[in-house]
Amino acid sequence: MRRAWLTGATVLVAAGVLAGCSPPRYDLVAAYHGDDGKPWIMLAPCGRNDITSVHVSSRPTDPGPSPYTPGAQPASGWRSGFDPGVGGGSLPLFEPPASWGAQRDGEQRILPGRRYSVEFYSPEDGVYYGKVNFTAEDLAGLEPGEVWAGDRAMTRKAFREYRADKC
Repeated sequence: MRRAWLTGATVLVAAGVLAGCSPPRYDLVAAYHGDDGKPWIMLAPCGRNDITSVHVSSRPTDPGPSPYTPGAQPASGWRSGFDPGVGGGSLPLFEPPASWGAQRDGEQRILPGRRYSVEFYSPEDGVYYGKVNFTAEDLAGLEPGEVWAGDRAMTRKAFREYRADKC
């Protein structure tokens, strides 16, 4: 019996490794308008977990011409990695702290006709990604006090409750 259990456990572990399991992605990033009118993001890792990288990127909402086509709108965003990690918090979407040494891509502003993706990586508590996807139109439709997370508008309280549930 013990041998059968050990063989079964070994098969399950091997299947997980061979399947190339990737860390889960949770809606632990919210986008919103700051009091200054700029787009902001809230990075909300679980508990006191550190974040070791943040990536902001964009792609056309219309899959028309290749981004390499002359006259195509360039990507906008930035990326940064940290060692040691940093905690969560809020910051303007296109103004990462200078200490993060972010590598910037394209224009540092919200561009029409683009879908933005913000993702962070946390190697703690089982390894996971936090993410949000949104457009300029999604942010424009937010009411005061609302954030965009999980592909919809929600109150800050609802976002905190979602985070508490996932973490």
